[in-house]
Amino acid sequence: MFQGVLNMARDELAMEPFPPIYLIVPSIIFLAALPIRLWQLWGTNTKVVPSNQDQSKVATSFIYLIFQLVSLILLPMQVSRPSATCQVSGVVSFVAALGLCLVSYIEHRRSIRPSTLITVYLTASLIGHVIELTVPGSGIEASFSFARYSIPSLAKCLIELVFLLNECHEKRTILKAEYHGLSPEETAGALSKTLFWWINPILAEGIRSMFSSKDIPITDKSLSSKYLRREILLKWNQRGRPENASTLPLVLLRCLLRPFLSAILPRLFLVTFRYSQALLISKTIRFINSGHTIEELRSMGYWLVVAAVLIYVGMAISSAAYQHQLNILKVMTRGALVGLIYHRSLEVSSCGYEDGNAVTLMSSDVDNLSTAGEMFHETWAQVLEVLIGLALLANQLGWIWPLPLFFIFLCSKVSQYVAKNLKKGQRNCSQATQNRLATTASMLGSNKSMKMLGITNHMKHRIQDLRQVEIQMAIKLRWVMVAYNASANALGIFTPVITLIIYTIALKHSKYGKLTTDMVFTSIAILGMITHPANMVMTIVPRAVASMANFERVQGYLLLSSVEDHRILLNTTDPEPGALERETGKTAILLQDLTIQYSAGSPTILMNTNLRVKQGSIVMCSGPVGVGKSSLVKAVLGEVAPWAGSVSVFTKGIGYCAQIPWLPSGTIKQVICGNEGEPARDMQRYSSVITTCELSADLDRLPDKDNTQVGSRGFNLSGGQRQRVALARVLYARYDLVVLDDSFSALDGKTEARIIENLVGPNGLFRRQGKTVFMVTHAAQHFPLADHILILVNPRTQIQGSWEEVSHMTMDVTKIMGADSHNEGISQITLTSQVKVTSEAIDITRETEDFSLYSYYFQSVGYSNLALLLCCTICYAFFLTFSQYWLKLWTEDASFEPGFYMAGYFIITLIAWIATNGTMWSTFIRMAPKSGIELHNRLLNTMIRAPLSYYSENEIGVMLNRFGQDLQLVDVQLPGNLSVLVNQIFKLSVQTSLLFVVQNKMVIVLPFCILVVYIVQKIYLQTSRQLRFIEIESRSAVYSSFLETVDGSATIRALGLQKDLENHNLGQLESSQRPFYLLLCLQRWLNLVLDLVIAGIAVGVIALAVVLHGTSTGGQIGVALNLIIVASTTLLRLVESWTSLEISLGAISRIKSVVNDTPNEDRAGENFLPDTVWPSAGRVELRNVTVSYNPNAIALKDVSFSIDESQKVVICGRTGSGKSTLLLTLLCMLDLQSGSIVIDNINISKIPRSILRQRCFITVPQDPFIFSNSNLRFNLDPTQSFSNETLVEVLKKTRLWQHFLHLLDENSFGNPNEQFDLPERIHGILEQPLSLFPPLSTGQLQLLSIARAILRVHPPTASYRDEYPSLLPNITRPILLLDEATSSLDPDTEEAIQDIIQEEFTDKGHTVIIVAHRMSALEKHMRKGRDAIIWMSAGGVEKMEVVRGEREERFRGG
Repeated sequence: MFQGVLNMARDELAMEPFPPIYLIVPSIIFLAALPIRLWQLWGTNTKVVPSNQDQSKVATSFIYLIFQLVSLILLPMQVSRPSATCQVSGVVSFVAALGLCLVSYIEHRRSIRPSTLITVYLTASLIGHVIELTVPGSGIEASFSFARYSIPSLAKCLIELVFLLNECHEKRTILKAEYHGLSPEETAGALSKTLFWWINPILAEGIRSMFSSKDIPITDKSLSSKYLRREILLKWNQRGRPENASTLPLVLLRCLLRPFLSAILPRLFLVTFRYSQALLISKTIRFINSGHTIEELRSMGYWLVVAAVLIYVGMAISSAAYQHQLNILKVMTRGALVGLIYHRSLEVSSCGYEDGNAVTLMSSDVDNLSTAGEMFHETWAQVLEVLIGLALLANQLGWIWPLPLFFIFLCSKVSQYVAKNLKKGQRNCSQATQNRLATTASMLGSNKSMKMLGITNHMKHRIQDLRQVEIQMAIKLRWVMVAYNASANALGIFTPVITLIIYTIALKHSKYGKLTTDMVFTSIAILGMITHPANMVMTIVPRAVASMANFERVQGYLLLSSVEDHRILLNTTDPEPGALERETGKTAILLQDLTIQYSAGSPTILMNTNLRVKQGSIVMCSGPVGVGKSSLVKAVLGEVAPWAGSVSVFTKGIGYCAQIPWLPSGTIKQVICGNEGEPARDMQRYSSVITTCELSADLDRLPDKDNTQVGSRGFNLSGGQRQRVALARVLYARYDLVVLDDSFSALDGKTEARIIENLVGPNGLFRRQGKTVFMVTHAAQHFPLADHILILVNPRTQIQGSWEEVSHMTMDVTKIMGADSHNEGISQITLTSQVKVTSEAIDITRETEDFSLYSYYFQSVGYSNLALLLCCTICYAFFLTFSQYWLKLWTEDASFEPGFYMAGYFIITLIAWIATNGTMWSTFIRMAPKSGIELHNRLLNTMIRAPLSYYSENEIGVMLNRFGQDLQLVDVQLPGNLSVLVNQIFKLSVQTSLLFVVQNKMVIVLPFCILVVYIVQKIYLQTSRQLRFIEIESRSAVYSSFLETVDGSATIRALGLQKDLENHNLGQLESSQRPFYLLLCLQRWLNLVLDLVIAGIAVGVIALAVVLHGTSTGGQIGVALNLIIVASTTLLRLVESWTSLEISLGAISRIKSVVNDTPNEDRAGENFLPDTVWPSAGRVELRNVTVSYNPNAIALKDVSFSIDESQKVVICGRTGSGKSTLLLTLLCMLDLQSGSIVIDNINISKIPRSILRQRCFITVPQDPFIFSNSNLRFNLDPTQSFSNETLVEVLKKTRLWQHFLHLLDENSFGNPNEQFDLPERIHGILEQPLSLFPPLSTGQLQLLSIARAILRVHPPTASYRDEYPSLLPNITRPILLLDEATSSLDPDTEEAIQDIIQEEFTDKGHTVIIVAHRMSALEKHMRKGRDAIIWMSAGGVEKMEVVRGEREERFRGG
């Protein structure tokens, strides 16, 4: 291309006073494209309103047309004998001007953006006229030339420039109203898009003020999350079957084919311009060493400068265009994959356990796959560059050209080894990260229960161990990458050295003479252009292999079995909720010979169950724990496929309330009313629902009423409040079929009785509306209200019929009925509106630099490691750059002693290679693991010690993002960015110094360059920091939404909320995509500006060499231009790494903010360590205790009572009356405003809280929890202190062993019915992850919690006794706290558990405090004259009385 420019220029100069070819070609292309564009605009509507731009464009185009006409008429006067080419040029230009006027008028009215066709034509024509104006004359007198040629050319340039500027003016302000919602990029013209001018207003806004998510403009429609989800779902459903490893990549390719192909053309241009640099170096050095005449030198010099401008500006623009296309592909890939994963999460079968797998897929896996398109394009382009480079090298060095291939072959072997091991290593790392995040998510979601249990330290050690495993996996992977980088650096550093040395030796023994400056520096440039792309290819291959592991993980999740709805619809149409009226005799639910079994080897849950439920009837279902009630509910919901038989329903829209209610984040009103806007809400219905669910008193006592945030997983509400809000949601939606799965277990007897009466009583809401209700309950006192009763005895036995028919089998289950209470206490946790993470302090750090972050990070990596990094990078930068100067000395040495220079050259590069390997080692093997562990531990310790209020004020997704994306930045990006930044700083310093040594006249531009770079990065950073912060924040919202969906998938499907939640997630994803895309565009703007700065320097070097011909040597120019080639990359990477480091330091800022600003629940003065025998009696005394969650919400007021040693106390009261708050106060999870709590004569406010919860109390919380990714042993015994025999004994006592025993595989363990107590089989069961067992019901989860408590009074192993002597149960007598611990158990199981509690705790002298609503199982275990009942109401103790034996008196409170 370069040689063609020079040849064409010489030919044109010989023929005409100016080269008309530059004018003819743009006009011909314009005229060819004109009909196509007019056809596209034909029939489209007008898109702008009348404005001054109309007249301005018409006037400009008319002036342009007149000038072209005058130029055509005056052409014979300018040139006495104009050639045919000159005449054709004039005619074609005039015809093009006519077309220009026409298309300008039409395009202005019917297009939303400036005309691309006009912009391109005018730009090309303007460039041609500028060349026409500035090209040196060919013997024509200067005055004659200027008068006749220059003035018309100058006039043309000015008119075309005005026309171009007028045409490029955007139309956003004059577009019609229906087009105001378009993105800035959509309305930008071709020139604005190419040079990223459209982003300038955003940069200005970022400088003037603080950004918020609302200020970020929307993206192009092709990038919309809704469009991408629709396209990817269409292509996924059309995928080939059976699936293989290439299925998902091909689906993604078909979905994104157009943006994928759009990157090819700019990449080809980039290759062309990049390899023109070597020819430019060769021609420039030859020009410097040439002996042409002055005229020839002027002509050649001019075209050298033109070629330099064309090459470097073209390279900058093509690079920006190419990278922008890759960014679009990256954003679309992310949007499509996240949309697909989320859509599948609504369909995938729910196992009932928390699972961090899908969240990990949406974060790290999708982020890795978003660069898949870039890897593909870079691979083919870099291979092409290697082939072109080899061809150029063969032309330059002849027979020695295959030598680089030999080195590439050697390094490819290393790359093959890396690729072979990287996929497995990447998979192991991803799995380790997933395990840690899943456990961390469980910890964050169950923090209150863990604090109550006193196992936070054990949980912390568990997560730290998982982090250590993750880091060790990463180190193994990093060693492979360090070895690979050593190989890749050897290729780039030693290939030019060895090639040049061998060529010099061959040259010395041949007749061709010595090395020339032209040959050396051109060859070095070409060799760099061979080794760099070869290195890139070998770097991409392992990454591509590793990305296949990400594809496999995502595809594996997508191919998980979906919930297959095998229910038969009794009606031919699925009516809308509320559309059916009660019709006696019609069937609502029909079970025929229903058998439920999860797999062939698992136990049968239900067998041959038959049930017919009439429309409008009330059916109650009961039975012992684990008998299959919840499985039956899931079958009715369509969540479980029948193993045999069938399930038929009259509607698939079911109002479902789960045992553990699922509540999305939002206000109470939003949760109940759904996504209806305020005007659409039926407030009369809403008020009726609130009254029916007995929520009025609760809402009146909340500071924000029904605008109170429920928090993540309903964290801000008590258990009873959560259940009633979930019920209110179902009532508001008016489903015709309602399924309640033990939905009143957390309510007190009075509240439950009133709600039941409001719903299913003779005048209840369900009765009046004719709803069909299937209700699972253990409350037999409500059976008389049912039309039909189903009692599950065992898988094969069911009792059913009316109340009269089954009354003789009804179990005696009653509820405690406390004294009447008109006011309820506030909920168990602070009920203020949730605090978002955007605090004023963080907002300030978004906009301004915070150098303390560097110090904070440097402390985590270690100053010794930092010093090692600096030493290595300094050595590398100096010796690598100095090698260029060494070549100059070599080529300019007249004595030509190659041995000395060859040895020196090799030693210099060897030192550089060793230094760069030291940089990699210090960064990824020493710094990254140290900072990763240190910052993780700081963050984990902070979260563990945070008070309960912190978890109510922050979304779990936001907190999890600190452990997820922020730590990923700390592990992966921060160390690399720091290393690259330091490296580039020193390299650029040395390169700049050497550049100005060999071209000292360029020193005058140094201050200007420094000023430009400083201003550019300042502008960039001020906006990019804010965008990055908003992007992180919005991504956290996506994660939170996804966690909520995974938790409540069964409820979502039953309620038919999939569409609403998917649209909500799409909105959050869109909010996340916008700052992400804009940040990528900002990076392209930055790269373009810096590339243009480098282009200016390169053109300046060549221009100086041309103007000051004879003052520079060929060696100096060769060094300068080679330095510019590498300095352009260095400067670009310097600013990129600096900005990336600044952006990545946002993770450090957030971690530091969390660590420094998160309150610590421990208080000063809590340093008293009681004797190892404390507590020995269990005597509890509360003295005027007052507790509040915030100044406006008093939870307990002046509570005073005493509990004697070994006494059992039952705490009763309405839901929200303060019962659970009282337990939280005993556990010091709430701070006292006044009063004191004394246990065994010690004020517990002086004792460290972790010690208090571990030694003083054994707690069974209201909300059972598990760690599904951990094994059964850890879930049962987090302290890892009990033997297998003890664990099995406790599981048998709590009736859970048989459930876990069914996991045994007969092929591996033998017959599960024989010798199941073999030690190896027991160990195998205990070591299995809990997720592999059949799902546990809520009742079974409560049994597991009770099993944990029972273990605390068993003697641990000898090793644990030696390590923790103060925690021995045979020395201390901790107090047992039960917070509704048996609310989901059937009466028989509950009574058995109370027997165990009596045996294991009460009979052994432990004080027992029980929060309970159900008294039947407790009655026979309450010792007359010894045990007591405390009645609570509105946060106070109403009365406390000792049990006297009169049951009726206890019920009525005396």
